[in-house]
Amino acid sequence: MVKYADEVIGEYTLHRRPVPRRGMLQLAPGQGQDGYGRKITTDICLKFKSEKKERRVYCCCFSNAGSNYILVKGEALYLKTHFQDEVLD
Repeated sequence: MVKYADEVIGEYTLHRRPVPRRGMLQLAPGQGQDGYGRKITTDICLKFKSEKKERRVYCCCFSNAGSNYILVKGEALYLKTHFQDEVLD
């Protein structure tokens, strides 16, 4: 069963925090040369309104669409949010 972050923990905000890219292709950590990966590090961080800690958002992508998630105590909580509409710079 898919668990969503806002349903399990509560409201959150998203912030942009760039990660270093590697190589000539400028790949994100966790991203293969083909552009796909199970735990691709994104430039987005999430902060729940009930917590002080920021959490990195990861993406699982093996096709033309990816699923964004965070890890909370080793468990993946997925995001419903579309980044371009919600990220604060």
